[in-house]
Amino acid sequence: MTDRQDISQYGKGRLPEDKLMAYLEGKLSPAEQREVEALLAEEGMESDALEGLQQLPVNKAHQMAERINYRLQHDLKKNRHRGRKGFTDNKWGWIAILLILILAVLSYFILKLTMP
Repeated sequence: MTDRQDISQYGKGRLPEDKLMAYLEGKLSPAEQREVEALLAEEGMESDALEGLQQLPVNKAHQMAERINYRLQHDLKKNRHRGRKGFTDNKWGWIAILLILILAVLSYFILKLTMP
């Protein structure tokens, strides 16, 4: 998971997913375990997540994290394209604006010609 952008890539002071999984599996050194526990003590949501993950088998926790990361990436890609609308998507709006501008210019010239 470290080779792609996923939900575990937080800012400073946050617990990365791979470190959390290593903590659950008991693969961290005592110093690293204390560091993880200190980070969890600071963050309410992360400690709640850890409590929930500890109730699951480790492989099930990995599967759930993978599924969540995949789903989030899929939704983010879909939403990224949703905001982009090209000229052709809104051509009736552009045609209406163009017609209003043409009418305004024509009205100006007609008024200019009719006034002495």
